[in-house]
Amino acid sequence: MKWLLLPVVIVAGLWWLRGRYLLVTVRGDSMMPALRPDARVLARLGGRYRTGSVVVFRRETEFVDLMVKRVAARAGEPVPADCLAAVGATGDTVVPPGHLLVRGDNPGSSDSRTFGYVRESAVVGTVRTRT
Repeated sequence: MKWLLLPVVIVAGLWWLRGRYLLVTVRGDSMMPALRPDARVLARLGGRYRTGSVVVFRRETEFVDLMVKRVAARAGEPVPADCLAAVGATGDTVVPPGHLLVRGDNPGSSDSRTFGYVRESAVVGTVRTRT
């Protein structure tokens, strides 16, 4: 009887995890050296993040479904100097409500330095660990 219960518990546990975590494959070298191309990361869906957190988000204008980048600035924080041109701002501008700026760890990355703000609602989750 106990052996019949084990598969049910395993399936229920996997179903519970599926609703809380997402396994994402890093595409490209934008997060080098922290995350290598094709690295797999586990992201907690929803949740909180702060400046410096690595997040998974959706870009509406890209063919890439999900992107993995580090949060450079959140709403109310100053726009980093290297992002000013992309958002059309001056040196004393802060990130507007409902938005954030992201950067890849690789300086050549396509990120907020080139495409500007990301809506906070586009954030899918926060990376917790590499697999």
